[in-house]
Amino acid sequence: MRQFLAIFIAFLTMPLWRKKKLGFGPTLLLTGCILSLVAGLDVSQTVHSFTAVFTTPNTVYTIMAVILVGVLGNLLKQYKILDQIVSDLKVVIHSKKAIIMMLPAVMGLLSVPGGAHLSAPFVDSVGEELGMPPQKRAAVNLSFRHMSMFLLPFHSNMIFVTTVMPEINLYHLIALNAGFVILMQLGAYFLYLRNTKNSQVALQGDRTKALGRLILYLSPVYMVMVFNAILNRIFAPVSIPMCASVFLCVVLTFFLIGKDKKDFLQHSWKGISFSTLGMLIGVYFVQNLVKNLDQVIGAINTAFVTSSGFTILLIVAATAVLFGLTTGLSLVPMGIILPLVATLPLSYEMRLLYTFFVFAWSFLGYYYSPLHLCQLLTVKYMNVTSGEMYREHAKMVPYLMTVSFVLFYLYQFLLV
Repeated sequence: MRQFLAIFIAFLTMPLWRKKKLGFGPTLLLTGCILSLVAGLDVSQTVHSFTAVFTTPNTVYTIMAVILVGVLGNLLKQYKILDQIVSDLKVVIHSKKAIIMMLPAVMGLLSVPGGAHLSAPFVDSVGEELGMPPQKRAAVNLSFRHMSMFLLPFHSNMIFVTTVMPEINLYHLIALNAGFVILMQLGAYFLYLRNTKNSQVALQGDRTKALGRLILYLSPVYMVMVFNAILNRIFAPVSIPMCASVFLCVVLTFFLIGKDKKDFLQHSWKGISFSTLGMLIGVYFVQNLVKNLDQVIGAINTAFVTSSGFTILLIVAATAVLFGLTTGLSLVPMGIILPLVATLPLSYEMRLLYTFFVFAWSFLGYYYSPLHLCQLLTVKYMNVTSGEMYREHAKMVPYLMTVSFVLFYLYQFLLV
């Protein structure tokens, strides 16, 4: 009981530290220390939980990959490659409705904290042309922005799965996630865009050339997957970490930008997000501490073993929402729940299904959190209130909750 109380107290204090303007990293580290103190863990366990962040190879590789993705994103922004992608999209795509959906999705390929701020100006401009109220523009920006975390194998959440559940094939998980993404985007379209009067873009430029430039300038993003597949094929059975593929795409960007390379190292350095680094260290620190909470792990294991399938899903959903809402991060609930799932005697198919369900609900808890950085930045840019934003969210919440359960049982019927 003491350890459950420790989790409750530790995470209940998180909003307090956030109000004191502490970053996510220090907040999570402080939360972990409170958790350890109240739970009665030994000092040696706490110290080991922290040092293990830097001595566990998979964890180090994950941190390196996420940091390099930030570097890549900054390079694409600084060298105007993002602007070129947006410009060419407007040439290739006729419909403004399609553009307003595509812009945040394309920019969402760069998994940088608060990245919705990159697409907000474009969505706001096109949305205004379509006569959409600001709160709907904000909802569209957020809804179509977050597809990448479900579909890209080099997204930090995906890389995290390989750390905790190395036996899970990421491409199997992506296939399951795709169903959730499709239904989420369909829901967003019908709720926010369907009744909007469409209008056509006046085409300027050669569409064939624009499409060619899109393929070229998006190559640093999609080549991460290609490089990863090639490297793992060449060096099999040795598993090559994703950070190696992201690094190769940083090198690829060097050759893509043309002659103006003098500030490349400077822009690369500025792309290193130390706040993201601190956040990841905090996430893994808390995850390592939770592994020492034998009472909690035992109780949840017992709940998994003794409960019916539907009750297990409710436990996962409630836990993910609790930690997602209180932290504004999806990695925290994943870091708490996935290690518990990893201990269960399940077949590969059931592990895959539970990983999908944990992934979906960790996203929901984080996505609707008042601490969600993308939401905070979008609301600020669109000049809407939190109340207006949550009224739009309220239309999607029951739909997505239902979708997650329906897909779980559909996939179970098909796979098991």
